Amino acid sequence: MAAGIFSGMFSPRDSDIVLQELGDKFPLALVRATSAAGSDLRELRTWRPEWLQSMFQREVAGIVHARIWDHLTADLDGVDGIEFRTGEPFREVRIVTALGRTFKVRVKRHSEDDKISSYPTPSDLEFWGGAVVALEGLEEVPLAAGYRWVAATGEVGAPVISYREGKENVVWAVEVDADAAGGVAPLRYTPILPTLPQIDLAASQRGDERGAR
Repeated sequence: MAAGIFSGMFSPRDSDIVLQELGDKFPLALVRATSAAGSDLRELRTWRPEWLQSMFQREVAGIVHARIWDHLTADLDGVDGIEFRTGEPFREVRIVTALGRTFKVRVKRHSEDDKISSYPTPSDLEFWGGAVVALEGLEEVPLAAGYRWVAATGEVGAPVISYREGKENVVWAVEVDADAAGGVAPLRYTPILPTLPQIDLAASQRGDERGAR
């Protein structure tokens, strides 16, 4: 057991600590739900291709979101420590750990650079503001969990869990993998490196040379 998970040493910025305390029930269910929702989308595309052809990507994302939520609730509803909350316009999973911390999870489509979108209501801005500490050991930690959207093919990609402090400020993100035969342990997490700005060194050097003349 990693020393960092003890009370007083918890940091939501450390993905290893968060994922260890989160456990495997929800991440495994996310793998299964994402895979099933991807299959649902492919079936819909085969059955009614003209419907999807006329939809915006956000409308397709709404369908995928609803299917992931449906699969998650079917899988985890009634499981100790996991609560599903629905209140227009958002759905939220609350996971209370044995140490007393609460992970508040919203299902989100992640772009290829980990951007997410939602209506900027006051409650939305508050949710994505980062971990809230009521008492030491009783933090409420917001997480985005969902899938990588492959825009080029219009497909549901890998399951993703991310933590951010501000909706646009991604602190860490991981892709989640498990046995493809049924979303079972062992879990595997692949950290996603932040997208860095591209710097044209040659252009910069040319500018320096012109400035020196």
